[in-house]
Amino acid sequence: MKNNLKTLTLALLVMAASCSDDESTTNNDQVDDQTIDIIEDTPLEANTVADNVVIAGGTKNDGTPPTPNNAISLDVSGSSETAFLNEGFNVSIASDGSVSGAYLVFKSNDGVASDSYYDIDLAANGLNNKNDIISPFRVKRNRKASKQEDEVSLDVDFNSEIEPGTFCYEICVYDAAGNISAPEEVCVTVESWGGNSALVASWEATKEQSIYDGEQEEFIIGERDDCYEETIFCNNEDEITATLCYIQDYGYLEINVDGTFSVDFKATHEELDYDASEEACDAIIDAWEYRFQVEGYWAYVDDESRLTLIGYDWNVLEDGETEIETLPSGEGELVFDGQAEIIGNELIITETFEDFGFEEVYKIFFEKR
Repeated sequence: MKNNLKTLTLALLVMAASCSDDESTTNNDQVDDQTIDIIEDTPLEANTVADNVVIAGGTKNDGTPPTPNNAISLDVSGSSETAFLNEGFNVSIASDGSVSGAYLVFKSNDGVASDSYYDIDLAANGLNNKNDIISPFRVKRNRKASKQEDEVSLDVDFNSEIEPGTFCYEICVYDAAGNISAPEEVCVTVESWGGNSALVASWEATKEQSIYDGEQEEFIIGERDDCYEETIFCNNEDEITATLCYIQDYGYLEINVDGTFSVDFKATHEELDYDASEEACDAIIDAWEYRFQVEGYWAYVDDESRLTLIGYDWNVLEDGETEIETLPSGEGELVFDGQAEIIGNELIITETFEDFGFEEVYKIFFEKR
């Protein structure tokens, strides 16, 4: 991705980084965070947004959309109110109709609509959606939030002309019979990269914690404490028991003042070689390594204490095979999106998932290196 931090923001960040006096640096960091907040509150013109979005399956038309007949419903309450430079935002669509398309109109904060609207083929837009690459923060517990079967995610990307700021959009959906829902309005903030100077540091993971269905597990990074036993019968009918472990060897998170980040996590997963173990009547254990390295951009939403990491340069080693990928601007993959809290020198990042009706809370604890 191109670095889309605007000149003023970047200049202030560089000024803060160059100060040698600790007190001055702290004050400048505070000014930077406040300045970023001001920039993100800047109203964006509706036509500017409409002219600089990239919507797969979308056709831009002059004028206004067809008049709704309100014959089908629309619920966009699950839609994000946060957008990211180049990456844009998603609209969560739920309806009681068999929707095939959507009409999207951009509006400025004062309600002035753009001179055009988008007619979007939802099937064509959905084909452009990507599955998330497995995050290093949940390698073995890769649960994903449950989604209703009748829910559609509409993906809207930005080009490099969209700056941090705020705007709204109005959306309605339609079906093949021409029924059109009543419009719903959502207002969005385009976040700058960066946004919380307190997060800027080199962090080392110390432990991980998982709470699932009311039960809590906690494991120390680098220790062989996440283990279970497995019993098998040998070919000679004797019985053996093997202890198998998952070890999070290390985890490093580098958060930089210029809005970039890097992650380096390594884990070892032990598995029993059943055939060899049954033949030898001894536990033959295979250990495969998983190393996850990624670089990208981070953003922080202050009023939600929310940290988002979007990765573009990926290097994943799994069981001896390496996959290297560099994603183009606008096609970054989500690495982490959740709460971030600093207590003293400790950073705690938290993601919450829904899994078959149960809530899982997954945390990783970091200390400054």
